[in-house]
Amino acid sequence: MSNSHLQENLRLLCSYGKSTSDICRQAGFNRQQFNKYLNGHAQPSLATLRRVCDFFGVDDHEILLPHDAFKAIIRLRPPNLGVKPTLFENILNSIIQPSRTDTGLLERHEGYYHVYLAAPSAGGNLIRSLVRLYRENDAWLTKTVERYSEDQTFISPTTVKYSGIALEAVQRITVLEREEGSGRSLWATMLFCSDQQRPSYLSGLCMMAETQGRMDINCVRTVWHYLGSDPNLRQALQMCGSVDQSSESVPDIILECTDNSLRENEPVMAPRG
Repeated sequence: MSNSHLQENLRLLCSYGKSTSDICRQAGFNRQQFNKYLNGHAQPSLATLRRVCDFFGVDDHEILLPHDAFKAIIRLRPPNLGVKPTLFENILNSIIQPSRTDTGLLERHEGYYHVYLAAPSAGGNLIRSLVRLYRENDAWLTKTVERYSEDQTFISPTTVKYSGIALEAVQRITVLEREEGSGRSLWATMLFCSDQQRPSYLSGLCMMAETQGRMDINCVRTVWHYLGSDPNLRQALQMCGSVDQSSESVPDIILECTDNSLRENEPVMAPRG
């Protein structure tokens, strides 16, 4: 392969390291051959180029870009050389990496949802919140907003936000979220996926730790109602909060999927619907 920009771009990447020798030692490159790439006396094979890109943390097509364009990318995303990932980072990466069985499952479920559940602290009402499932680079993330009126909090209108990650495994979606700011509240939700191209309702279970009163650990049924990829967000947010089932018409599927009672044929808590 031949590219006139590779030499300059490779030199720029090496400038972030201690030395060329140190880079070759860490990456397992032949120093003499690597110097030929830097001097433009030789071009790496496609397999070698991929090894180089993996080591510096850039994509194959990026390293072949014109130097000014490549320099702009590296300025925003400089290589982190000489720092080996910790055991925690290795385990975390193994958890969040896509499953081999994932065939665009999360892509089909991307968008906004109203989330319903009957938390013990809701006083018999449902809680309705707004969540967005979206992709950021190679990761799937969630953003959840809860809104409570003055009557519900007894102090002032309150908005609580959560940030999380979404994972796919065995045709299930698992969401782990932590409250922004104080970080006190942690939620874990597992949902059945939709077989349709676009989902309608996703039923599942949600485990949470109450942050007030007895601070119990609770597991409740939940259902996500798909709103689309571009809903009226102001209207969707205004609908969030406590839902009085006696005064508001709630679809039967939501009532069914948020009922936390155990029937005779249900020895354990399981999703419905």
